[in-house]
Amino acid sequence: MLAGVWLAWQAPASAPVPRTVRVAVPEHVSSDQRAAPSTSLWRVVSRRLVSRPAFASMQQRLKAMQLLPITIRKEEDVTMHAFDDAILFKTRGEARKASRIWSSHNIESTIIRAEEAGVYLVGLGRFFQAKYAESIQHQLEKSGRKYRYQKRNVPITTWRFTFAGRDKQQAQLLWKKLHNTGVIMPILMPEEQFQELYKNMTEN
Repeated sequence: MLAGVWLAWQAPASAPVPRTVRVAVPEHVSSDQRAAPSTSLWRVVSRRLVSRPAFASMQQRLKAMQLLPITIRKEEDVTMHAFDDAILFKTRGEARKASRIWSSHNIESTIIRAEEAGVYLVGLGRFFQAKYAESIQHQLEKSGRKYRYQKRNVPITTWRFTFAGRDKQQAQLLWKKLHNTGVIMPILMPEEQFQELYKNMTEN
């Protein structure tokens, strides 16, 4: 019963978008790419985005760089890290009191109604990036209050950006320009591989 109620979440909220994330990204997806002819077309593809605000922010950033991004929209399973207060509350008032206590520890919470069981949960965050889950878990541990945690895969809409195919040298220059932003984290791949992965998923 408890497990069934706890799984009856509302649509999860995405992790916050980092201001700056600097991660070393390989210039090539695989060694097979190095064998592709230098005269073939290549694609630059951005990192995966899991929330519409992050998608809109990235889109504006690319346009500010005077680039014309092409959107890749895809349904895929993404790992979600979920945290809740350990208690199931019989009334919204009880849940609201618990929510205020979490707020006193600088932890945001959301009251969730589990319709079938007639109880309320206090959600402490749903995150799609492990580093944000680890951060909130550290805060929860510091609070000294009991909480529940579960990791599971959920199907959601994700977005990436790509650009018109170009020769390898031009693609490498674009990859470097995007990589130097520190947040877009692009990858480079041959057009043939791009079509295998994302055919019929692009939107202008």
